[in-house]
Amino acid sequence: DDEARLIAKQDELEKKLYNVQLKGLSLVDTLEILLINFEKDADTLRKDFNVNDKRYWWIKIQAYAKKNAWTQLLEFGKKPTSPIGYEPFVDVCIRSQKLDEARRFADRSIYSSKLDDERLPFIFAKVQMVDEAINSAIKLKSIEALNFIEAKCHLSEVNLTKIRQSRDKIQDYDDNPLKNVFKIFNRGNRADE
Repeated sequence: DDEARLIAKQDELEKKLYNVQLKGLSLVDTLEILLINFEKDADTLRKDFNVNDKRYWWIKIQAYAKKNAWTQLLEFGKKPTSPIGYEPFVDVCIRSQKLDEARRFADRSIYSSKLDDERLPFIFAKVQMVDEAINSAIKLKSIEALNFIEAKCHLSEVNLTKIRQSRDKIQDYDDNPLKNVFKIFNRGNRADE
């Protein structure tokens, strides 16, 4: 039974680590406490209870943010590939009002795996990197992202115009992808008249 195993592990860890109260905590809460000062023990517990990579990364990010361990979070974020992308890093930084740290992770999202590609405009908008947000939304041809940017960012008149024009262009294309082809053929027919 997992609960009995967890209680036994918590007893063992309390004896080993002194002054650490773990009994009665959930597996996630136990991991969060261990991650701050006893990372090797957290890794061992994670393996013992088969916590997958994605879940463990989430737990780790939350633990570092809760404890204001920003240096550890930044170091952790430098790992080559995140199985959950970098948006969760951005989100915990924003919740803790650490905009500079959030921007570092937003920059990192550009070079990460394909996980963040469709989320890039949203990530950039969250940290007020307006030009990057708009350009990535246009590249993805995402009206949803452009609407999000317009709602969440402080925009200059130039950027607002760029968003509206891009949205109109994407909408025209989405309404009838053959519209441009018809325009070309119609121009050709007019020349014959």
